[in-house]
Amino acid sequence: MLTKKIKNGRKLEDLSVGEKLIITEHFEEKHIYLYLAMTGDTNPLYTQYNYASQTKYKKPIVPSMLVTNVISSAVTKHLPGPGSHIVNMEIQFSGHIHHNETVSIHFVIDSIDNENKLVTINVSVLNKAQNQIASGKLIVVPPTLEVSNSLLYDNF
Repeated sequence: MLTKKIKNGRKLEDLSVGEKLIITEHFEEKHIYLYLAMTGDTNPLYTQYNYASQTKYKKPIVPSMLVTNVISSAVTKHLPGPGSHIVNMEIQFSGHIHHNETVSIHFVIDSIDNENKLVTINVSVLNKAQNQIASGKLIVVPPTLEVSNSLLYDNF
């Protein structure tokens, strides 16, 4: 059994409109292939250089859902943090990310709905040249309980 200390996520009353988070993510090939193996996705656009070279992308690209998983992970790790849950995610992709590229993902709290206990977070994904790759909106339920000071991994 493994034990890992985790921090508490921030409750609704601890959040404020305009609050920002920026993370940087480097999409290494090994992580892309692990994701593809887990999902069973065999799209040649994600893996085959010969195939991708004949498309407008010219090289294999990162699956859009992998990018959304990184966004989801940032919400549950950082803003609001552990114990939070995304109930709605709308992401539009206007560009693409090639293997081994680095992007910055920007989060801004747009609104707080105290009555329904929801937070709306705007998100945008920018490449190294600061061109927008994706943008969207998340509706998040922040944590309502304190997280215990350790998390037990019984299944590993």
